[in-house]
Amino acid sequence: MINNGDTCQSQSNISEDVKQKIEWFDHYEKYGKNARLTCRHFGISPDTFYRWKRRYDPQNLSSLEDDKKNRRPKNLREPITPLHVISRIEVLKEINPAWSNGDILTQLKNEEVSISCSTIGRIMKRLKTSGHSRKHTTASEVRNKRGKKATRHDYDKPTGYDEYISLLKLWKG
Repeated sequence: MINNGDTCQSQSNISEDVKQKIEWFDHYEKYGKNARLTCRHFGISPDTFYRWKRRYDPQNLSSLEDDKKNRRPKNLREPITPLHVISRIEVLKEINPAWSNGDILTQLKNEEVSISCSTIGRIMKRLKTSGHSRKHTTASEVRNKRGKKATRHDYDKPTGYDEYISLLKLWKG
């Protein structure tokens, strides 16, 4: 039994990590509160020792438990993309479902919106995970009448494509 003031806990309930940290603090107390000596003896960094020393409560051994599930930073960065740009990206993807992020970037640059291709990808991912964006069709998902995957030119021809083909046929004679 380990007796720490008011609480009395059996060693079978204590994890190996907590037992190791208790050894650190026993050694620290035994050798005149010499933290550097303790760190050298156990092969740990001073930053690690002082972090656990700050958390350590002798009345509560659970203070030495490492909560690996809760390591999220307290302050997360928030996206700073203006709402009108996000809505414009969503509209462009709905109108042109087979457009890549690069195609959307080109259109936004024509509209004099300054944004990177990776930011467009992050916005699309965020819209997809939040459920604000419905599933968009991609070139690989479009199928022709026989059930085979259609090639890009079967459904997403740029404007003037038919005129261009007819001119090529005329020139070739």
